[in-house]
Amino acid sequence: MVSIIDFYVLQKRPSNGGGFDIAIGNPPYISAPTQIASPELNEQRQRIVASKKYKSLNEKWDLYVPFMELGMQLLCPNGVFSMIVPYPLTNQKYGKKLRKMIVEEYRLLEIADLNGTKIFENATVSNCIPFIQNSQPEGELRITQIFEDKTIREVLSKSPKALKLDKKNYVWNLTEEERTGNRFANMNVLGDFCYISVGMVVNANEKDAQGAFKKEDLISDTYDAIHCRKYIEAKDIDKFQVKRVRYLEWNTERCPEKLRRPTFRELYDRPKLIMNCLGTINVTIDAEEHFLHNHSIYCAILWKDLKDVSNKSISSSVKKFSKHNREAMESLSEKVDLYYLLGILNSSMADQLLTDQRGGDYHIYPEHIRNLPIPVPQREIQNAIGEIAKQILLIRETNTDYSELEEQLNNLVEALYQ
Repeated sequence: MVSIIDFYVLQKRPSNGGGFDIAIGNPPYISAPTQIASPELNEQRQRIVASKKYKSLNEKWDLYVPFMELGMQLLCPNGVFSMIVPYPLTNQKYGKKLRKMIVEEYRLLEIADLNGTKIFENATVSNCIPFIQNSQPEGELRITQIFEDKTIREVLSKSPKALKLDKKNYVWNLTEEERTGNRFANMNVLGDFCYISVGMVVNANEKDAQGAFKKEDLISDTYDAIHCRKYIEAKDIDKFQVKRVRYLEWNTERCPEKLRRPTFRELYDRPKLIMNCLGTINVTIDAEEHFLHNHSIYCAILWKDLKDVSNKSISSSVKKFSKHNREAMESLSEKVDLYYLLGILNSSMADQLLTDQRGGDYHIYPEHIRNLPIPVPQREIQNAIGEIAKQILLIRETNTDYSELEEQLNNLVEALYQ
């Protein structure tokens, strides 16, 4: 049997009229930032672009995009393609050209909507399975879902025209609801309320102190006059919880002055949310401990709490990422508090929104956090969500079950996005 990889490596593509009757698989999910960060993957990415064989490539395309197009290219007439791919295929900007190509050049037979269903162990992304035939676009397609008995059954049918949510981005709507554009387009995003930053890099500065010390040289399990600041990393936190605290050398000749990326001191002396940057998002709050943290953690500080701080990092962030000026964001941040935002970010709704943004990537990037849509309901509702978050924080200190409170939180938050 000849595999799709054999054809890819040897460039022996089927001639007109030939090809595969069926192409199935589980393609690699590797986001654009992850590809670019790896020399080997970035070189591969450049080769794929230079080949000019894939018209589906769009902006920050994920590696599964050209893999899907290759599979469809290798079909014989009336051959069928099916691969399990990230659900963001249906709605992310990088998939726009691929969605357009599928609907306009092939017959889309079915989409198995697996959004919210855990298919792979340890996976952070929801999936869908498109079934695509190499024939003229015609007829309706089936939308199917998986049920508790593990069978996949049809839930509705649609024409390709009804599938398309908007002409601009070719987003697919797999529901019966009539939707127009992005449901959350008019919402503020977290970056409107908070300055988002990665933590310090706790290694020696390569210019002034290369090799002089390592991270381990600066950290102690116990407090003393030198190791005098509480320090955490992503592995030390969970949802609503700091599990472990160590101590970092501070205000010495080497730390923070000779760190590779020291950030700015005020970042650690303000109330803030702290969260991990890999896998499922886990968020807790640092209201008064003033933890130092490394680059495995992102922090979110209300703009109003940085009102007296000016530096290049903040100015650059406003210029690059914000649609509002700083004064406007300081004013906006008065409308929310950190406990409300903590409840939002630890909800199942936030997991879904984050998955929609990052696709199949295991990494969480600052842009994903910054662009999470955040509703601003009446203060009464905000207070209710914030109070549940506070209760869970207290319960987490005793490591007892908080599932009932979590369910209440999820229901309240989900209602805000309806």
